[in-house]
Amino acid sequence: MTIGYVFLFFYGLERRIFIDGQKYKLDDVERNHIIDEVKHLLTVYGNNRSFKGYANNFLATEWILYHRDKPPPSYIDFNDRYCLHAFQFLLAQYVAVGKPIPADIALQWLILHPDFSIKTPARRCPKEFLTLFCCKYREKFGDGLTITPNKTRLILEYRAASPSIRMLRFENINLPNPFILTTPAKSIYELIEECTNELEQYSRYLSRKSTNPLSVNALALLPKILISQISPLKQIQNKLTDISSGKIEFISINTIYEIFGETKPAKMSIKDTESLAIVLEGFGFGIIPDSRFYNVSFNENSKIIIFTGGHGQDFTPSREFHIIGTIIRLGSIVAQVGEGISSKEENTLQKIIRENNQLSSIERVSLMIFLYWCLRTPQTTAGLQKKLEVANTYEKQAISSILISVALADGRIESEEIKQLEKLYATLGLDKKLVSNDIHQLTSANEPVTVGFREKEINYQIPSAQIDKTPHGSFSLNENLVKIREEETRQVKGILEEIFTEREDVSFYQAPPPADLSKNNPLLLLDQNHQSLFNQLIVKENWNKNEVHDVCKKLGLMTDGAMEILNEWAFNLTNAPLLEDGEVIYVDINLAEEILNVQRT
Repeated sequence: MTIGYVFLFFYGLERRIFIDGQKYKLDDVERNHIIDEVKHLLTVYGNNRSFKGYANNFLATEWILYHRDKPPPSYIDFNDRYCLHAFQFLLAQYVAVGKPIPADIALQWLILHPDFSIKTPARRCPKEFLTLFCCKYREKFGDGLTITPNKTRLILEYRAASPSIRMLRFENINLPNPFILTTPAKSIYELIEECTNELEQYSRYLSRKSTNPLSVNALALLPKILISQISPLKQIQNKLTDISSGKIEFISINTIYEIFGETKPAKMSIKDTESLAIVLEGFGFGIIPDSRFYNVSFNENSKIIIFTGGHGQDFTPSREFHIIGTIIRLGSIVAQVGEGISSKEENTLQKIIRENNQLSSIERVSLMIFLYWCLRTPQTTAGLQKKLEVANTYEKQAISSILISVALADGRIESEEIKQLEKLYATLGLDKKLVSNDIHQLTSANEPVTVGFREKEINYQIPSAQIDKTPHGSFSLNENLVKIREEETRQVKGILEEIFTEREDVSFYQAPPPADLSKNNPLLLLDQNHQSLFNQLIVKENWNKNEVHDVCKKLGLMTDGAMEILNEWAFNLTNAPLLEDGEVIYVDINLAEEILNVQRT
């Protein structure tokens, strides 16, 4: 049956319920039969957008007129734009009795409001947007926004499908009309804008072709509050808990990606390592080494450690954290020489972490696990020589003292360690013949060290090192790893912070351009691919859709998503769309010139 015949039948149902039903009392049996018939028609013809809208509005208005003393039935979809006036009644019910407005009702108010526009991220990621909005709404309004009833009364309008009816007005509703209030609407819209901005990167990522919304790289762009609240991700969280519960163990990169249902990247980039760390942090787990904090890059064949609790989403490492991290890496280079790591060498490095009163509790936990990883993962001096070129002689001598202190921690120093120290001295630009003299000077020193008051430490189980039972001499490290006076430490800190910096200067997650710069050059608000698409499209007014598809394909963009982004960008700048979609796509060249003139003036 064609949809036209369905509408003819539907016209009769409208007249029976809303014309006859208001003049004459219909019995409940007939009215229920009509409702069941409309619900059945929706299951068969609901794919027709027009019919679906009219049918939804029919069901909602019937409930308001005849059953509004009861809760709205589940089959009514108040989110449909055809149900605008029915939704106004629903909103008015909350306000009339002084009940807080729930988050989903508040959001729908602004979605249906003609004076406010909902942008692409909310439309492309509706579930994520609703979850984020509900979280922020609860933070700001608690149980919900409460509105004082206004004096304007609600008039219920029904826009009929039947041309012989067209518009009906029901004025005996006796409710206020809060839908028209601008002050509460604006306060809700501020939250919507905030959620939109936070989902912008995730939304843009999904606009690309063949992207998985649950991939590690996609999830890294989600607001952190959402990661633990999306249902499919709860199973991932349980698996991560199983492999990290109270234990410090090495896990392969491949295992981590398998938990996410992905194949590990053929080659791990900085973006990949950052994404993995960000996603795991969102689940409540830390990763060691975290490339954001330790300047250590791992590859697809590496093994890592994850730990419960993580660094915390607001973690900002201190300068002292970076310095101790560098000492750990330097110490690990020396400790790995010879027949394995002794417990005294490991304890010596642990002690410098425990007894540093400038570190926070979480910094100590992280550094302890990082030490465990460094000692059991081959460490190299790659890039060390270049970093040390800027160090002065005094700083180089101070670093050499650190290296010798670790080598002597177990009370002996083997020939392999001396050879390694000589290589490191050469890297430092020092005479390798000084190694023996420096060893003698350090073993002869006997200066007491004062340790300040420390924070209470987090109790986290760190596995013990393999104990070396070989008898040792009587050498003691004097309760400290680095035998450098306070003023010497101050001078050497700068170089310690820098010598193991291996990462690129530009992070994958870049902040948007400064406001004044983007104002002068609005193209900077687009990424490179969308800038390129814009520049190619504005050479002519009319494009065949297949041509645009080919251009987008070469740029790695989805046609509809890319056009939507350009239109939203243009609308934000000029209150007008750049493109008109159809079999032939029209480009507003004059509008494009207006935008480009901004950056030329």
